[in-house]
Amino acid sequence: MSSLPFVGRPLHDLQRAVVLPFKAVFVVGLCGLINAMTYSGQWWVKWVALGMGIAVVVALARVLRWLLLALAVLWVGRWLQRRHGADRPRRGFVRPSAPPRRRGGGPARLRRSRSGPAPGSSPR
Repeated sequence: MSSLPFVGRPLHDLQRAVVLPFKAVFVVGLCGLINAMTYSGQWWVKWVALGMGIAVVVALARVLRWLLLALAVLWVGRWLQRRHGADRPRRGFVRPSAPPRRRGGGPARLRRSRSGPAPGSSPR
């Protein structure tokens, strides 16, 4: 058993889907030849052909499953890249480059007013 089944399995399924139809044609042809040479009123080769046909369809369905999974992962990655990619402007919290300036009020103003005018300032 492979230590990385999700890496090796799709390649194995693809190889099987490509090779299995050729094996099926060979096996059904050989069994058809044997059935024709030993014909006793029953064409049993049709059951071999049915079984091999089912095996080919299942192999192709497995490849289709991996293909759809890969396309889904590709689509989600593309969607995430478009939504959160480096070329998109950043939204949300942006750290300011300088602290905001105070406009009048606050505790510093209250302290100055209690102790009188600041030195060097002219009274109003």
